[in-house]
Amino acid sequence: MLNVPVLLLTSNVGSMFEEGHEMIEAWLNSITSVVSKYKPKIVCIHCQEVGGKDFNISLPLMESFIEKFLALKVLDEFDRGRIHLDNDSDDISLFTALGTLYMFHKSLPSIHSWNFVERTYKPVTDRQVFFQDFRESTCLLRIKYPKEYFPEERYSRKGYLHSRYLIGSKPIDLLNIHLFHDASNFTAKDRPEYYSEKRRNALRYVLNKLKTDYPDLHKHPMYMFGDFNFRLNTRDVIEYLCGGTTQTQTFANDGDLKAIDYLRAMDRQTILRLEIKKFDYYDMGRFTMQAAREFRKFDHEYHTFVGELHELPIRFPPSYPYSEDLSCGNQFLGTRCPSWCDRIFASPTGMKAVKDSPVEPVYNSLSPDGCVGDHKPVFLAFTLRINEEEPQNGTSSSILDDLQNSFQQVHQNIDSAMSESSAMEN
Repeated sequence: MLNVPVLLLTSNVGSMFEEGHEMIEAWLNSITSVVSKYKPKIVCIHCQEVGGKDFNISLPLMESFIEKFLALKVLDEFDRGRIHLDNDSDDISLFTALGTLYMFHKSLPSIHSWNFVERTYKPVTDRQVFFQDFRESTCLLRIKYPKEYFPEERYSRKGYLHSRYLIGSKPIDLLNIHLFHDASNFTAKDRPEYYSEKRRNALRYVLNKLKTDYPDLHKHPMYMFGDFNFRLNTRDVIEYLCGGTTQTQTFANDGDLKAIDYLRAMDRQTILRLEIKKFDYYDMGRFTMQAAREFRKFDHEYHTFVGELHELPIRFPPSYPYSEDLSCGNQFLGTRCPSWCDRIFASPTGMKAVKDSPVEPVYNSLSPDGCVGDHKPVFLAFTLRINEEEPQNGTSSSILDDLQNSFQQVHQNIDSAMSESSAMEN
């Protein structure tokens, strides 16, 4: 068996691109720090909101970002890699604003990526970047959720990317996912199930699609990591923080609710002010104390998927929302209730591989005191055990043939089902 250190990392980088070069440098420094510390041979980074709110304005920044990432000294010995940044910003029905950065160390056995068009494994022998030519990549599958799954059935930059790599003889599936956010704190307070149900339905769609399209997926490790936007139950958190308070409401000129102030009984001081995009608690530091363990009981959304998706225990503070001021990176922004939005989940087989790691796995967030945007990156470091038997010099081995045949059979079944469905419609 070969022991291969792996680093999986997810980072919502939207505000990083909006703030510019200085924050990009801070983010790159955090990547250097974690790679230097854990010395992985495989680095898999999933990014969401690539380019920020105005993608086209950020184009020069993104090109610079790619160059600087590939030039990191800590990645000098990673001679193979695949970088994908979705650039279809002009077509909202396709655009996900997702990016994947996969790097493989020169000491690794042969690496193959699954070609979703030719339905075969292809050797990975160099570094390639797919940005301007994103659509030309065949080793990545981009899926947008059906329109009816979006809040108010309006498209936004949400979806997922699916890749499959063969490390020696071990297949690994990687999914970069971004689910819907809470648009209004008032709605989250009054109807906390509204947004959580949208996220739950979209994630169920992904899992069902994987089971249907790739019934062999359970045989091999699968890791799904990204910005799930899982939120604490806002209504329950407010009741917990503001029990015994009185409320005052402020209305705008048009009669719409503008703000709710929760006043402490003894001195009538506001301890929480709630607006559509403001969650201003007087002691936001409470959400970082002892990794905010007292608030874990309000983190319910994952529970629906227990058994299908597995996660190591969370022992780090909420990953969102942090100040975007470079001098205040450890302070919450006060826009939303702090939550563990950024997560790393594994299939049962994937979690078994993590727990079989000969080195204790580490599940944590990056840059606790530094500013790298409104989301803290979250990472999982572990050692993957793989068989040393592998395809040599790009030629097929029986293991590779078996895996390709298995995956091809899956696609044939999908094609057959689609043909039957088309025939029935006609």
